[in-house]
Amino acid sequence: MGVNMIISGLLSIMKYSTRKMLFSKRWVIVLLIIILVGAIMGYAGSLEGDRLQGGTDLMDILILFFIMPVIAMIYGASLIRNEIDDKSITQVITSPLPRPISYIGYYISLVISLSMIMVLINSVGWLAFFGQQGMGDGAGSILLIMMALGVIGSIVYSSLFLVSSVIFKRPMYIGLFYAFIWEGFIGSIPGAISKYTLKHFIRSIGSSWLDFGEISLYDGASAGTAFGVLIGITVICLAVGAFLFREKEYP
Repeated sequence: MGVNMIISGLLSIMKYSTRKMLFSKRWVIVLLIIILVGAIMGYAGSLEGDRLQGGTDLMDILILFFIMPVIAMIYGASLIRNEIDDKSITQVITSPLPRPISYIGYYISLVISLSMIMVLINSVGWLAFFGQQGMGDGAGSILLIMMALGVIGSIVYSSLFLVSSVIFKRPMYIGLFYAFIWEGFIGSIPGAISKYTLKHFIRSIGSSWLDFGEISLYDGASAGTAFGVLIGITVICLAVGAFLFREKEYP
């Protein structure tokens, strides 16, 4: 199969999957989350306090800590599994395009979709809070850094939840456990165990970039180490997912 045909097939899967995710009924969930974020941060913005500290802490806890893994789980754990269940994946696995390339196409489309959603959620939350408190004196840098961390999170979480949709028949249950129990509860327990989460390394990067909020004081890994770990996890998850997607038999 020629390079041009591989690129063409990859782009086709990316366009199809991205459009399917962005215009699916899951947008209702995303819209409700956006409204919730806007309401909470809008209310917090009306209160007295250090606006840079308060805004950063709220975006960290509400969006980076809680919403990001949940959104990634909702989209990532169901992307391939839904196509298996409704038989639409037959068109992909019977096409001349190698299955590992198809898997990479799914992954890229998932990253693009999640990144767009995270940028939108961060923007709404930031505007709701700093629109009342004032947008100067470092507020703009907070938005840009939180957006960047959201994209980094989208890249890593996508690889994790997408491979779960290939391994497990009910990946949503695994995703719920990871997002709420492992990242949400266990990741909040003081001590070494909290370091075995993706959130730990993402916040470690944030601590070296941000000068405001609790995240700036986070005692995590160095930015270089955090990037290395996240890249390693992403590559491993992609390799395992592509291999299993190639070898697995689908009805």
